[in-house]
Amino acid sequence: MIVLTTYADARDSFRHKDLRQALYDEGEHLMHGVVVNLHGPEHLARRRLENRLFRRDTFAFYETEVIPSIVRGVIEPSLAAGRGELLALARRTMMMLALDVAGVDRPTGTDAEVDRLYELMDRLARASTVGHATGDKTAIVADGDHALERFEAEFFAASLTRRRALVDAVERGEADEETLPRDVLTTLLRNQDRLDLPYATLLREVAYFPWVGSHSTSHQFVHAMHHVLDWLDSPPAGAPPVTAEQLVDDPALLQRFVHESLRLHPASPVSLRRALADVTLRSGVVAAAGSTVSISVHDANRDREVFGTDADEFRPFRSLPDGVAPWGLSFGHGLHACLGQELAGGLEAVPGAIEHHLLGSITVMARVALAAGARRDPDDAPVRDTTTTRQVFARYPVLFGPAQPT
Repeated sequence: MIVLTTYADARDSFRHKDLRQALYDEGEHLMHGVVVNLHGPEHLARRRLENRLFRRDTFAFYETEVIPSIVRGVIEPSLAAGRGELLALARRTMMMLALDVAGVDRPTGTDAEVDRLYELMDRLARASTVGHATGDKTAIVADGDHALERFEAEFFAASLTRRRALVDAVERGEADEETLPRDVLTTLLRNQDRLDLPYATLLREVAYFPWVGSHSTSHQFVHAMHHVLDWLDSPPAGAPPVTAEQLVDDPALLQRFVHESLRLHPASPVSLRRALADVTLRSGVVAAAGSTVSISVHDANRDREVFGTDADEFRPFRSLPDGVAPWGLSFGHGLHACLGQELAGGLEAVPGAIEHHLLGSITVMARVALAAGARRDPDDAPVRDTTTTRQVFARYPVLFGPAQPT
């Protein structure tokens, strides 16, 4: 295995056409044929098709209308109780959004139905990223297979049947295009003549969006809130003092905190690539055909030549070289960059820009939480997740409402 740790080497390797995605090889049973696991012309065709759904005007609608409404509904019971758990709040918010994007119907709309989907997505996420698991990997994969079977029976089959009927009605001229849902499943069905996707691939593709959308984004949200709460409690020496009220009133400022957290905590700290042919890397090292290239996004995002001598520290006000995103390579780069990058992280603020500045779902959720008075629960400390090698939280309890005098 060849390990790349510098920003320049990592960035270059992300763009190399002879380096194939290998991060999900151990979770291949659930990830076979899914867009993120494709390569070459097949990946390009699927990506171009689904990119039509991931437009900036759509993202702007999500973050101004949809996400705030969902997160307020999800957070309401916690506000009434005066306490909550950030990871679960974020997962439920993003899962409900991602289900709509994927094309998964929720027939009853009940809390019990949401709980069931939450459970299934959690099991699918663990099985798909089993390469990072610390437990019995065979058992985790088997559980993921069973979760996919239940997802198919309880949610996917009916969602597919309804959309096929809608597509058929449009193609017969009995309904207008505007009646069709704008989601991944409908898009794939309308282009079956070009893609010829087997049923099993449709199932895995539609299941992928809710679990990846809810789990990756929720972990990144919790990391961001952790840094924000640290800063509010005790800003670094020499750093400008910032209040929760300022972050709520100035979302562009809050987004700088989110982007810096994304840099330090990429959803996939390591990205794996398999060489399809002998590849000469930027450094001059040759990756022989069949060998594995490990791209350490964690290390590349902390490259001192790019991010400064304090690259390991949380510094949301740091200056960056031209062409370097404030989140580093946390969303990948090139054709395999994350489809939901702008939905999760938004866009870097451009002074004087006329169009709506995308903040990203993480900033939107953080703003709602801070406006509700989110702060750490002194009697219930955050807990790290020991079932994975990824450095993430399993629980992050908080209190809501005005702080009580001590």
